[in-house]
Amino acid sequence: MPKLTNVRERVHQPFRDTLIRTSGMYTGAITDVTRLFTVAGKTEGETNLPNGSTLPSDQSMVVLACRVFTHFRNSIQRSTVPLSIGGLPILAANGDFVFPTALADAQNFSNLLNGQAVGSPEDCFRLWWQAQDQLLWSFGAGDKFSITSMPSSYFPYGGGLAQGQMVQTDLIYWSNGQPSHEGILRLARAVLIPPRQNIKCEAQVSPLSALANASTVSSSQGSRNMLSLRDNLNAPDLINKVVSFTFDGLFSRDVQ
Repeated sequence: MPKLTNVRERVHQPFRDTLIRTSGMYTGAITDVTRLFTVAGKTEGETNLPNGSTLPSDQSMVVLACRVFTHFRNSIQRSTVPLSIGGLPILAANGDFVFPTALADAQNFSNLLNGQAVGSPEDCFRLWWQAQDQLLWSFGAGDKFSITSMPSSYFPYGGGLAQGQMVQTDLIYWSNGQPSHEGILRLARAVLIPPRQNIKCEAQVSPLSALANASTVSSSQGSRNMLSLRDNLNAPDLINKVVSFTFDGLFSRDVQ
């Protein structure tokens, strides 16, 4: 379809890319430093910018807000005969997974001795805390960052699940910020992305350190450092994990 020459329209269109989006049923490959908006051909669940590093078709954008989405949920174990303690179910009839033997439980997981036990609600809390503190974001366009090395807590998402814990269950709801569009980071100065300019976005994990006491307090389980968000994101612990970055603002596109 032909476009109208020298005529463009400006729309509100956010763009997002995903650091991790996993069921937690396999080992991840997150490194301490990851560039986002660089890989073309990702799935729709991972990004809505399939070009990867640039806006499509010589379009431009005025970025007015940035958001970081964090979501972690422990998988529910399934049993053909649901078990309960004090009337509260501990194994569900419609769980996310089931171990292959009749008496299987978390201890049957093949990598348990390497620190990869099935994740609990407490593990979800750990992931949420570490994602807010250890995950540092830098964002800009071209060769320079406009925002450098700020933690996820600086970029509230402004939507999603409410914070807190449901009464009498282990199902934890949590998000980065209150579920309100008033709770987002509005930039003091807009970031401009001109046509054919690369999007520059980087996620860096800066783990806590136990220094010389790491062996004394046994902060590692097998090859997994429990103080590192990178290791906990990569662990095959059956926890659903999603972390993504969104830049939001006014998208200028051709008119057809």
